[in-house]
Amino acid sequence: MTAAEATPNGHDLEALADGVIEAHHRGDTPFGLYVLPSRHAGAELARSVEREVFYEFFGNTPELLAEEYGPYEQASVYFCVLDHRRRQPVGVMRVIVPSEAGHKSVHDLERVWGLDLPEVTARTGLEIDTDSLWDVATMAVRRDYRGDATNGLISMALFQTLGMLGDREQVKSVISVLDLVVLDLIQTNVGRPLTMLDGVEPRRYLDSPSSLPGVLDAADYKARLRFGHPDLFQLVFEGKGLETLVSGPRWELGIATDDENSAAAG
Repeated sequence: MTAAEATPNGHDLEALADGVIEAHHRGDTPFGLYVLPSRHAGAELARSVEREVFYEFFGNTPELLAEEYGPYEQASVYFCVLDHRRRQPVGVMRVIVPSEAGHKSVHDLERVWGLDLPEVTARTGLEIDTDSLWDVATMAVRRDYRGDATNGLISMALFQTLGMLGDREQVKSVISVLDLVVLDLIQTNVGRPLTMLDGVEPRRYLDSPSSLPGVLDAADYKARLRFGHPDLFQLVFEGKGLETLVSGPRWELGIATDDENSAAAG
């Protein structure tokens, strides 16, 4: 699906992107990172990337994605990277914040692996407070923007946003179930943020042939980067290093950045 095509809901992605970009006057950099709550019309930009990439890699249909993620839609916040020149979405991270719906990755740990989160995290030496837990439910980058095409810029911008906003929201832990290929890329490129759960083996998950749940302990990760990888620390937790290529939201607002975006494309 190209940006100019209509989505299953009849939205014109290029028009949606125009609305988001113009509302924030941030089109002077090649890319922009926007924080979009699920109720925002522009969130369809992010969902279009999910549909395209998850179908490409795993054959997940839009119907399957709607069934799997629908119960958590109201609690979803999208970090979406837009190509300012082409007026199209190129990358997305869906974060499920605490709500009555709970966290998909926690539920799937029980459903797919048959494991209870408190029990397995205690065995691993981790403490989890679900009231301060974020769930990275999806992360996807479109084909033309992966690897050498952008040297990992899009994925790095998404992870930077997770670090910056999670830190400001005092998020203590992040959970995610990741395909092993994606997991290896994240662990290699951003200082091994995820701790693998003790005794948990990879399994087939949503048509990924091999996936594994992992947990990011925010305090431990921040300390390890501060002392062991100062350049990564500045990028992930101080928002430095990508400014000339990817404009970002007002980090000081935290997740309330969704209010900043609420005027766009609504």
